Order: sequence, then structure tokens, then C-alpha cells
Amino acid sequence: YCRLVLVEMCLGKKIDWFKKKYPIVHSAVRFNYGSDVVTIPYLAGPEFFRKFGDANLDRVIPCNHYMTPLFPYNRGLFEVQAGLFSMVASRPLAKFSTAVARFAQLLPVPELSTVLNLVDPIYKGIEDLVATGDGALELGYQQTFTESGGGGSNELRAGYFAVILSDENEVITDKLCVVDDSLRLGFTGKSKIFIRDEKPLKGHSYMLFRLEKRAEQDWESLSLIKDLVYKAQDLVLDGQYEVVRKNLIPAIRVAIFRSPDIARCDRKPMILKIEETLEEYGLQASTSVRMSLYSIMQRELSKEYNLKEKELDQLSSLYSNGVN
Repeated sequence: YCRLVLVEMCLGKKIDWFKKKYPIVHSAVRFNYGSDVVTIPYLAGPEFFRKFGDANLDRVIPCNHYMTPLFPYNRGLFEVQAGLFSMVASRPLAKFSTAVARFAQLLPVPELSTVLNLVDPIYKGIEDLVATGDGALELGYQQTFTESGGGGSNELRAGYFAVILSDENEVITDKLCVVDDSLRLGFTGKSKIFIRDEKPLKGHSYMLFRLEKRAEQDWESLSLIKDLVYKAQDLVLDGQYEVVRKNLIPAIRVAIFRSPDIARCDRKPMILKIEETLEEYGLQASTSVRMSLYSIMQRELSKEYNLKEKELDQLSSLYSNGVN
């Protein structure tokens, strides 16, 4: 599971910020989501920069803004486009960009499928803003990451990457380091000395990003599946296991296989863990507290229950062409 974060940024002094122009950060991240390729736009408008006036130029702006939700990376390309734009200082444009930025903040949320209908109008609004506001790209970045094993240097992997506005050889990249989520300049030597002698990178506009990779989804954020599982547990605890087995378990299976928020490798184990939990509840009438979806996903499957995995292969094949 992956997530892209804008960690921090800095506005250099080469531009007359906040007087004739103000900054905005615009990005578009594309990746496979279910059976579709989606583009998630992001915008940090003048409201975000308001407390960082011209007196704070050349100082680091901590962000840690999530530009995408936590999503399963199953296959394909992961493309990042990001830009720092200068916009003509105008009150109407500032209000417009602030409104668009607030809508863009609705996108990096769990269960991305619930807000996909907002993507196109938000992206269009950002494009209109840049065109109407006489926006000039001051610092841009575009990269397409690929699956591992392709032989290139652009494999998708966890870590930091920075975009810096500078002339060639003006910044010695070998001296760059990240300390406590902040881009710094270090000095050659032993690792401890390198970090101890680090200092801020001054005189340049830059953006620092981090690509997170996690082994698990935020299970509690999957509201549709979570509600089905909770309902099934309540019925089992009420002595209605057969109703759950005939009606709710098939519904849970379909919901998991259809969900674009769950990685392919997690779908069958998730179903098996839920079904084993419900079966145990049916056998233990004394159980009175239902388990969270997170707790269910932390359990180990019994060897006997793993045999049921074969029963799911046929159902899995029905959805393999539609959701991967």
C-alpha cells in the first residue's frame, strides 16, 4: 500500500513573493485503482502560505500534506507531476484558489472510490485557475515510476525525493540528506559526523516528498466491509450463524473482491480470517464482544482453515478481469 506525502518546502528569494505574486503548489498523481487509471489532483493555495509572508522567505515550511490516500499498488505505472507556480496577486483569484484547494483536500481520504466523482471537476478547476491567473511554473517535476524488475532506476520504492530550483552543479546532490523530515546539507565523512554537521539548504526554492509503503491497509477505514462484518458478528452472537453463513458471508466475499482499496494478495486471506472468526463466534456462545476489523486482520489462520482457500479461487477469477 502506497501514499505520497508533501513533507516540506521552501520559497527562495528570487521571486517577489506576496507582493506582485503569490505561490501555489499543484500536483497530479496517476496510478491504477481497481480497473481504472485515476488522477488525484492536489492544490496548496494562498491560504496555506498566508502565515509565511515575505519575512519568512528562505525558511522551511513544514507540510506533511497527504497528496493521495493509502492505496494498493497492484501493478502498472505510478506517475507524479508537481509544480510550484507563481500567480499574479489578485483577491478574486486568491479566493478562487482557496476554494479549489479546500475541495482538493477531500480527495486523499480512505475509500477513494466514494469521492472519485469529485476528481474531474476539481482537476478542471485547478487548470482554470492556472490559466486564468497568468500562472508561471517556477519549479516543476515529472517522473513515472515502474514496478520492480524493469531494469531502470525509477522503480517504485519507499523513500524521499526532492525537487530543487537551482543552476546545474549549484547544489552538490551528494551532500543532501534528510534529517527529521527536513532537507539538509551534510558533509562527507562518517555517518554520525555527516548528520551532526548538517545545515539548512538556503537560497533555493524546493519541495521535499516522501513515498510511504506499508504492509497493511487502514482496515478500519473500509466502512462498507467493516459494517458488514460488524453486522455478521452481531447476528452470530445472537445465535443466528446460519443466517450469516447463507446471506452475509457471500455479501462480504463479493464486497472484498470488488473493493479497489484492497490489494490482490490480501483479498483471500481477509475473507478467510473473517469467516474463521465468525465460525469461532458461532461455536463459542459465551463470546460477547465483537472484534474490530483491524484485530481480525492481525490473527493467524489455522492450517485447517487455509484449506478453504481453494473454494475462493473460482470467485476470485470472476473479478480478476474487472478489479486488480
